[in-house]
Amino acid sequence: MIETNNDKKSIVVFYVITLLISAVVEGITIITGCRATILILMWSPGIVGIICSRVFYPKQQALGIKKFKPRYLLLAILIPNAYLIPSYMISWAILKDPTIGVDELAHRITNGIAFDIPGICVLFIAFIPMLILSMVTAAGEELGWRGYAFPILARLYGTPKAILINGSIWAVWHMPIILSGQYQASVNIIYGLISFFIEVMILTIIFCWSRKTSGSVIPAIILHATHNLVDQSYLQTLSTNTNVPYLSGEQGIITIIVGALVAIVLYFQLSKLC
Repeated sequence: MIETNNDKKSIVVFYVITLLISAVVEGITIITGCRATILILMWSPGIVGIICSRVFYPKQQALGIKKFKPRYLLLAILIPNAYLIPSYMISWAILKDPTIGVDELAHRITNGIAFDIPGICVLFIAFIPMLILSMVTAAGEELGWRGYAFPILARLYGTPKAILINGSIWAVWHMPIILSGQYQASVNIIYGLISFFIEVMILTIIFCWSRKTSGSVIPAIILHATHNLVDQSYLQTLSTNTNVPYLSGEQGIITIIVGALVAIVLYFQLSKLC
């Protein structure tokens, strides 16, 4: 069992230090335009979470790095595809976007290396190594937001409020980079900020569901990594119409609707456990 005496102090320390470090890194990123600092930013919650777990819960596995049932690995890969692929397909149909085609996407992903197999096979083969790379960055966020912070918030305030707090801070944490135009800058800024906030809250429900039901943070890391990979490397790259981000992706209204349906189903399952 996790000791709860330190919960209030530990969560305040975690968020204050994480947000202060993030503010400095975001400031450097905005001023210099250096994209390399994004990796530091993404790992800020994870590093602070690791340190706080050792300070406040030295005898417990407070980060949730535990074994989990194999089905959560499968779900972590399938769930992002379940809300991303249909939403992009609908937007392509609405906008009559011809896309660049699967073979061209495979050509770009492999940096022009020719393979004597269909492009779709190349994409499937490339998925696992690309997912592992995506997990390197996703782990930095998830170890902090869902691994460390969410269980503490749930003990203090209950699961619904924990999701609301967890998601709201996570969304606001992204805002300076979005406002600077260095992330998700393909849509109107007002629309983008509102839609991004809603999408992040939906993703928070899904990621917290994974953390709570599996008992481990690892499925949440895989969920986050799969979302980033499928959205940014596959589906965004396939698109050619500049209006696609208004409909699909992390600021797209169709993805919000489809993702919300998935989140609602998972939330009701989660509520039965609380």
